[in-house]
Amino acid sequence: MECDGYNEFREIPFEQLWFWPSVRIFIGIWSVADKYEIRHLIRTLNLKQRRNLAGDIVDFKFILGIPSDNNPELKLKLKAENDTYGDLVMLDMVENMNNGKGYYYWKWIAEQLDTTRYDYVSKVDDDLFIHFQNLALNLRPLTRGHLYYGNKSPHSFFIRGTIEVLSVDLAHLIASFPFKKREWNGPEDVQLGAFLNKHAKSLNTIGENCLIFTDPRIRKVRRKMWRPWASPNSIAIHWLKDIRAWKGVIDLYFSDDN
Repeated sequence: MECDGYNEFREIPFEQLWFWPSVRIFIGIWSVADKYEIRHLIRTLNLKQRRNLAGDIVDFKFILGIPSDNNPELKLKLKAENDTYGDLVMLDMVENMNNGKGYYYWKWIAEQLDTTRYDYVSKVDDDLFIHFQNLALNLRPLTRGHLYYGNKSPHSFFIRGTIEVLSVDLAHLIASFPFKKREWNGPEDVQLGAFLNKHAKSLNTIGENCLIFTDPRIRKVRRKMWRPWASPNSIAIHWLKDIRAWKGVIDLYFSDDN
């Protein structure tokens, strides 16, 4: 499969994306309390990426729930981390993946984040590498309203939770509804897709199935997202489960950086 264009549905050569207006993106990176080392690596990488952006703005924070084990030492470590870096968001809910964290994250976006500063808001997990500039470039030609973007199976109604990008109006739509377990308990990406398809009066669902994929070194998981290569134009690489996997991607994309 060739991936030199904008994507397989909109044949815009990659180099032409630089001529579209720049975009402003907020990325919430879902994490859990004890993954300090991974967060530190991602933080260092993302701050370097931010400095190298060409006109676009990409901000990020780590999104956590309240640790379920009530470990006072862990809470002190989280406080120290946030006092140092100021990039942790603790949602008002016990940590979970598929029992409402999605709703409370998008609600936090709508009510606590200054969304006038952004065109798009995103959710990713902490096992995903995002190439900030490539994501921004691929979003540049898209609508700023009613957008639901990411990796999507051809006949599916939802964007995979690997990376979900919404225009800010959709985050405000979610926050305008009260939390209901039947709508948000279950796989967070499926529940988000079901909610948006049910409640959004207009929804521009755009799937990017070429430049968002599972780590090419992993052959036994997530086959539908696996690719045998990594392109310089790649947007995101998933399934980076340890420091070694992360460092391999960093070496691939940023080996020439000082």
